[in-house]
Amino acid sequence: MGLKDIFTIQDLEPQQRFQQDDTDDSIAVISGASYASKGTRDAGYCGGSSQALLPRLHAVYMQLIRYIQQDKMKQDERKSQIKQEISGLEAKNANVENQIKTEQDRLMHEENKIGRILQEIHDIKENPKVVLGDSYVKISFWIGLVIIVFLTIYLFVFYSSAAYSAFFKDFTPDDTKITQAIFDAQAVGKAWADGFTELIFILAIPAVFLGLGFLIHKFSEEKGISKYFKISGLVVVTFFFDFIIAYAIVKEIYNIMIGGLFMDMPPMTISRAFHEVNFWIIIFAGFVVYIIWGLVFSFTMSEYEKMDKVRYAIKNKEQKLASSKTECKQLRDKISILQREKNNNQGEIDKLKIQLESYVLYFNDVREGVNNYFSGWIVYMRSTSSSKVQIDECERIKEKFLLELKNSEFIRTNSVSSN
Repeated sequence: MGLKDIFTIQDLEPQQRFQQDDTDDSIAVISGASYASKGTRDAGYCGGSSQALLPRLHAVYMQLIRYIQQDKMKQDERKSQIKQEISGLEAKNANVENQIKTEQDRLMHEENKIGRILQEIHDIKENPKVVLGDSYVKISFWIGLVIIVFLTIYLFVFYSSAAYSAFFKDFTPDDTKITQAIFDAQAVGKAWADGFTELIFILAIPAVFLGLGFLIHKFSEEKGISKYFKISGLVVVTFFFDFIIAYAIVKEIYNIMIGGLFMDMPPMTISRAFHEVNFWIIIFAGFVVYIIWGLVFSFTMSEYEKMDKVRYAIKNKEQKLASSKTECKQLRDKISILQREKNNNQGEIDKLKIQLESYVLYFNDVREGVNNYFSGWIVYMRSTSSSKVQIDECERIKEKFLLELKNSEFIRTNSVSSN
């Protein structure tokens, strides 16, 4: 008879079937010492045979089950505890079910959002005017780009020539005209002839001013009042550079002019430079054009962004789409975890309900009796000088028997409360 078959027995037969020599007291009511005594006596009947041990352990187990079944008060108490466990698990499952519903609603919302985004991407591709709006964007962009190209060439020529004139040029009496002083057609060639470092310097000066203009555009895209302080600072710095170049050129022109006079003239000062027309011509020819370049550059970039709105709009939608897909995956994973938890709880509830229909047996109900019985069995084996191998074999059978009991789905592992 297998151990699982024993667990499923509902109506036990009379005690004589399990242990024909139990004619006095039921094993359920005798003391632990009597368990040991019975084990010694049974071992004597079969000579301590390991093959006879397992059926004897089965018999002890069945008698203990009969006692537990007949203890109505204890069964009612244990079933009451099981009902409480069932109620707790059902409440927990109700909470899990609510969580599943909440996550499913969120999942449906995200899936609907994905559908809307896909439709929006399709609409943008089919009708780009939905995003562009202005049909003259491309024309405005190309006009601005052409202006920027010419202004960039102008600023490069102006600042490279002006920088060469201000820092390296040797003025002659023929250079008293402002155009001759500023625009030197041979500035790059002369700088190259003077040395590579000088050439790099006059070529880099225009890049400085163009870089400052680009920064003005980038700062204008920022939000907050701080951008105005940054832009103002850049304008002041640019004006200061132009001021230095203009003052250096005007001073050289002034010195040449007074050099040919036969009277003493006061030296050029900053205050006198402000009264010189040539000074303001240089300032406006450089600084004002630089400001215009910055404004046109911002306008051109704005038109380019409008022209490129379709690509950016689709890219933005695709980023939102990827985010929603990631969110959907996380929600599905969470729902799957909650569903497994719900199923596990329901499985435990079903198992507990099955126990309510029969009897409730704890592992501790039988372990002590089996151990006491086996201790008596071992006493007999030692008294007959059984070998250690035989004793160990019986010990193995007993431990395997208890382990199967402990792992059985018909036996609970909770400790038995003492009565």
